[in-house]
Amino acid sequence: MRDVRLVGLVGVFSIWWLVSAVNQVRTGAWTWRLRRHVPLGLIPLWTFFAPNPARADPRLVWREEVDDEWESVRELHFGFAPIESRWLINPQLILNKAVADLARSLLSHDVDRDGRTLLLSPAYLTVLSIVLSQPRRPGCKSVQFAIVRTSGPPVARRLETVFLSEVHSTGEAVECSPALA
Repeated sequence: MRDVRLVGLVGVFSIWWLVSAVNQVRTGAWTWRLRRHVPLGLIPLWTFFAPNPARADPRLVWREEVDDEWESVRELHFGFAPIESRWLINPQLILNKAVADLARSLLSHDVDRDGRTLLLSPAYLTVLSIVLSQPRRPGCKSVQFAIVRTSGPPVARRLETVFLSEVHSTGEAVECSPALA
């Protein structure tokens, strides 16, 4: 004969595990509402491997100047592995984490004290190199990147610009003067 308490305990833990697992894959409005009403955060959102666990994530965005107009901002994100294997192996997280670490390194500099020497820091040059290596629109004359911090649940995401680079020429779409030709 089975102990009713044991069966009940296994049932409670099984439901708790199932809801927690679904919350990792399908984080949305319904899980946010559910988590808000469950005490002590018993339905976790596991962000152990996020660059800034459970608080805020730095994102790298950039914009391009084409025909003397700034285009819309684009985000650098390397994506995720297919959902079937993401729980086991996700090599894209390494690239995303590297960008987040570079962003954190940039934010650790005191811009007032360092001034323009920040432009020669390894983190700044690496981020600039990453941005310049991305596919660009035809006629792009210059780029500018920024580090933005996102926080909050996907439903109520907040953005804060925490670092803005200088404008950098791409070396493309520059016409040669007739005297130099």
